[in-house]
Amino acid sequence: MWPSESDLESIDSLIDRMNPITGFPYPMKSAVNKGFPKNAGDPWIGRYTKNGYWFKLSWGGNEEWREMANEMWYRNEFLVDSSSFLLYQRLFENNDGKLKLLTAKNIRGEVLGLVLLSESSSYRFSTIGPIFVQEDFRHIGIGSILMEEILKNTDNIVFNAISYLLPTVNKFNLQQRTMRKLGRVRVKNSSGFANLKDKKSGISLNFGSDNTEDQWERIREFGEECTNERRNWKAFSEKSDENCQIVAAFDENTGSCVGISILREIQNEDGHIPDLLIAPLHAKSTAIAEILLQKSLKKHYNPEDDYDFDVDHLAIYRRSVNFFIFSNCESLMFPLLKKLTGNDGSMVKDRIYFQTCSNFQLPAINHDMIFAASDPTVFLC
Repeated sequence: MWPSESDLESIDSLIDRMNPITGFPYPMKSAVNKGFPKNAGDPWIGRYTKNGYWFKLSWGGNEEWREMANEMWYRNEFLVDSSSFLLYQRLFENNDGKLKLLTAKNIRGEVLGLVLLSESSSYRFSTIGPIFVQEDFRHIGIGSILMEEILKNTDNIVFNAISYLLPTVNKFNLQQRTMRKLGRVRVKNSSGFANLKDKKSGISLNFGSDNTEDQWERIREFGEECTNERRNWKAFSEKSDENCQIVAAFDENTGSCVGISILREIQNEDGHIPDLLIAPLHAKSTAIAEILLQKSLKKHYNPEDDYDFDVDHLAIYRRSVNFFIFSNCESLMFPLLKKLTGNDGSMVKDRIYFQTCSNFQLPAINHDMIFAASDPTVFLC
């Protein structure tokens, strides 16, 4: 016999007992390996976390990066893919520098977490890149141990920390720096590309494959003027890397470089439309930044080849374009992004941001020429 309504507990009391309860933390299940040591062992030989999970630190490379790249993109929205590590190698190892990828693995050899460190003698400091731990193994100390070990025997350190990591940077002797807050801005389904200007009097635009050695040197000089770093810009123009494109602007009278734009396509899950990333966009004026942006995105704007029966899913008006912009540079860049967005698109600034932290005084940069910064997971700005 079914119980009557009067025999049942009221629906209101059931709702009151359902999680989450106002004023109380949400109860999380935390697996604990009972009987195993806690917080014990040498991480390079084998260590137990505070929950009893065993892991071991080891140096990794492209294979370990590929194993984690899709998770980093999917879980934390890092704009990286399986080929990013090879790009980073070209950028640093061909520029008197090196990459260090420190990984934490379980007893089966599966990667639980990683942290990337880039070193370059021309930068005079080292940069901590992405630090990532698998979601099932967070809050048990693996991330802190990765940071502690990668910082050993390294003097000047820079770390573009994601905002939710800021409460922990002090214990690694890193301090937040002023005028170094980077926000991620996305232009979705833009409808204003046709309104962007494609030329400016006295300015010529070159793709990387068209540059001479003298022009590459001019590009390096301009990049150093913007960021105080001498980078290997030529690494962005490898013929084997179809997902990376560099465009440079030159003054036709003096031959000097007056602007740089790099477009990358971030390819991850099969069938997913690749993310577009403009990083960096450096220019001496807004007009130059506009023609660089137009030139960089032009290959994704072909409305004459877009049909109802053969849809161009890679068209810019069906995709998102990502930018990393300093807070104090928004007044420079936002009018240009609104022009790209048009009437039918949308421009969204993420709640989560990057904050540059370091243990030394950072080199000065020219904010007036940094319309969009480089990828903050690898570069200072």
